[in-house]
Amino acid sequence: MNEHVQLTDKQEKIYHFIRKHIESKGYPPAIRDICDAFGISSPNGVMCHLKALEKKGYINRVTKKENEKAQARGITIPGVSAGGLSFPLLGVVAAGKAIEAADTEDRLEIRDLFAGDELFVVKVRGQSMIEGQIADGDYVVIRKCSTCDNGDKVIAMVDRAMTLKKYYKKKNEIRLEPMNSTMEPIIVDPSKQDVQILGVLTGVIRKC
Repeated sequence: MNEHVQLTDKQEKIYHFIRKHIESKGYPPAIRDICDAFGISSPNGVMCHLKALEKKGYINRVTKKENEKAQARGITIPGVSAGGLSFPLLGVVAAGKAIEAADTEDRLEIRDLFAGDELFVVKVRGQSMIEGQIADGDYVVIRKCSTCDNGDKVIAMVDRAMTLKKYYKKKNEIRLEPMNSTMEPIIVDPSKQDVQILGVLTGVIRKC
C-alpha cells in the first residue's frame, strides 16, 4: 500500500474488500461483486474507484476490452499473495446433446464447493473403495469429526492404522466395510481395540 497517498473512505473500504478477496479466494472480485458489496448501482461507478486506486498506486490493473467494457478480473495488489484455490467456471458441458456455450466471469471456489472449514485431504492407496467410485491415487476430501452415522464413508483409525471404509456400528462390534466385493470387512471389537473416527467423506478429487 502507498502510505503517502490519501484514500477516500469509500476507496479504502473497496481496497480492503479487494485485498481480502484476493487473499482468501485467490482471485480478485468481479465488478458486480463490488457493486453488490457497496450498493453501487452502476459498474461505471466501480470503475471510477478502481481507476483512482490504480492512480494512487494501491492496485495494478490488466484490463481487456470486450464490447468496449473493461473487466475487473485483472486486479493485483503489490506485495499481496493470492490464497485459496479456484478455477474459471465456463458453464455447463453436456454429456449427451451439445449445449451452446455462454461467456461467464464465474469461478469455482474449491473450498466453497465442499463447504466448511474443518476439512482435510488424504491420498487413497489401494482398491478397497473402487465400487464407490474411489480409486487408487484419488484424493478424498474429509470433513473432520469424531462421530458419524451408519453407512457413512469415513476415515477411521484402528490401532493407529488409518483406513477409508463404510462405517457400521452394532451392539458389540464396529464393521468397516470396503466397497469392493472381492474384499472382506474389518471387524473391530471396541472393548479390545482402539478405534476412532477422524472424519466423514465429503468429496473426491481425481487427476486424469
